[in-house]
Amino acid sequence: MKKVLVLILIASAFFTISATAQGGKKGMGLSKQTLMDSLKISSETADSVVAIRQASMSQMKIITSDQSLSKEDKKAKLKPLKQETQTRLKKFLSDDQIAKLREMEMTTHQGKKKAQPSN
Repeated sequence: MKKVLVLILIASAFFTISATAQGGKKGMGLSKQTLMDSLKISSETADSVVAIRQASMSQMKIITSDQSLSKEDKKAKLKPLKQETQTRLKKFLSDDQIAKLREMEMTTHQGKKKAQPSN
């Protein structure tokens, strides 16, 4: 009986971790499939774009959540990060595709703002 319970707990933990990991990519608002369809790119290119965006977003989150930095300091630290992200994306996307990606990000960001209740 204990062995069955342990196996159920392990399986439950595995599925929870798996679901959380998959949800993390969609938390950015643009899935791999959306990128492939909208930007007309291959699966491999979409994987690269997703990886670049995830790394960039995690670094941006660290900077923006740093309470020891002033608003100006945060802007100063974000600027080179955004430029580096742009440079990395140019290895995989054309200028038109990058512009479309930015437009998609803005639309997604605006949709999230509208969905949040105002205080």
